[in-house]
Amino acid sequence: MKFGLFSNNRRFERSLGEAWDRDIAEIVVADKLGFDEAWISEHQTPAELIIAKAASQTSRIRMGSGVRPLGYYHPIQIALEANATDQLTHGRYMLGIGHGFHGRQMEWRGRDPKDTRAMVEASAELILKLWNATGPVDYDGPFWAGKQMILQCPPVQKPHPPMAIACINTLNSVQLAGRLNLKVLTGDFIPVKRLRDFGDTLVATQAKFGHKATRNMLSATRVVYVAESDKRARDDMRESYEKTIAWEIENTPHHQAERVPPGGTLKDITFDYLVDTGNIFVGSPDTVRKRIVEFYEAAGGFGRLQFHAGRDYATPEKLFASMELFMAEVAPKIDHLDPDIDFAKAAAAE
Repeated sequence: MKFGLFSNNRRFERSLGEAWDRDIAEIVVADKLGFDEAWISEHQTPAELIIAKAASQTSRIRMGSGVRPLGYYHPIQIALEANATDQLTHGRYMLGIGHGFHGRQMEWRGRDPKDTRAMVEASAELILKLWNATGPVDYDGPFWAGKQMILQCPPVQKPHPPMAIACINTLNSVQLAGRLNLKVLTGDFIPVKRLRDFGDTLVATQAKFGHKATRNMLSATRVVYVAESDKRARDDMRESYEKTIAWEIENTPHHQAERVPPGGTLKDITFDYLVDTGNIFVGSPDTVRKRIVEFYEAAGGFGRLQFHAGRDYATPEKLFASMELFMAEVAPKIDHLDPDIDFAKAAAAE
């Protein structure tokens, strides 16, 4: 198992400039500690701008857009900006793609939100065609057109930067990932059963289309916070996370609906309930390790655990200390986990 960040900037009490600086500071710490990836959400601006700035302050960590809503842009623009960012990061860029979740942003661009899924599929295929082309490309599709298209800015990585797709509710995007051999990104609110279905569908589709069937292409995301004791961890996070819950219920209730206690409502989602039920991993190194292993096994395995970041879950100093404690005392006890090995053994034993 490998470890990364999913930087989902929602620092709702800060200016955007200050919030992005804090996001970058978390990525810098992750780079020094040995996290291998960081994915940055596109909310107000393309993540590539933030990635380019973070690249000058880091040396090893790979960074990706988490994600670029493909319906917003012409595919050649996505490919050109991806290649440019790959150059600026000296080959550390990854392209994350998806649908976006606000239909009005499609409407701002004169697009019909009903076309979003079809646009993502068509765009992903054209981006890969442009990346793999040996000459100019002509395209006349239902959403875009282009004649003699070439990518004047080449990538550093050959044949192109890695590509991932965000998968949230249905299996359609997972099937597209399996067909095109893409990585799969998932949110921190994805129920474990759905994550298992995603993994099962991914490997089945990979095999169907002649790719290596591997759950290592699947990433899982959770809030992770480690302190010296369970009590200290809860005390560090309680106030800030209660504010986060209130903000999420008001602004993105669809992300929280499946966290509602049985027979309850959104108002019944509390910090202690989320910790007690393993929705978020908060506690001592041993407690967090146990939570991760339980989650990994229930999900049928995954290749990378992403820390949900870009939030003021605690002070920067405490968050950095949590990351350091995790990498020192938790990661060495679980980094041997490999879904392609662990679950093959389990299947053989049955």
